[in-house]
Amino acid sequence: MIHLIKGILTKEECEFLSKQFDIEKINNFSSDIKADTNESFGFRPSHNFNKYLEILKPRIFEFNKEVTHIENINTYVREYYNDAFLVKHIDRKDISVTMSICLESTIDTEWPLFAKIDGKEYSFNTNVGDGILLFGADKNIHWRNTLNCKENQRVLQFFLHWSPSNFLIKNTKSLI
Repeated sequence: MIHLIKGILTKEECEFLSKQFDIEKINNFSSDIKADTNESFGFRPSHNFNKYLEILKPRIFEFNKEVTHIENINTYVREYYNDAFLVKHIDRKDISVTMSICLESTIDTEWPLFAKIDGKEYSFNTNVGDGILLFGADKNIHWRNTLNCKENQRVLQFFLHWSPSNFLIKNTKSLI
């Protein structure tokens, strides 16, 4: 399942978190791998970001009634520049629920996130404050194509990761 959630964060929250990213970037090294993202800069941020795992948790339950309890895993923030991309991938096994929120975008074009679920391809563009919620992120391929923008432009994405403790993917066989 994949959902576009318009305005999951306010403009003010996005501005605050974007400024916080710029402050924290000074003292952090990027843990991005060039082969996975090309021209990007990402790291695990501070409590200012991590608190959103709890703040946004109730929204997860609105979109999937089968999920009644989730564990916070981590957050990550990535700054994308011209020629950046996100390689086709599935998330780690401990990350089944992923939300990607656009905190800032100075580009003048769309740059969607793609996902392939049950053989069908989905794509969603996010404006500032919009989020994409992906269930089964550890089983469904998702990616972003190469970003083509001016050298002084960027897209800042905020990733939140959870693991449901009682979520069963519909394709999972069970004897119960």
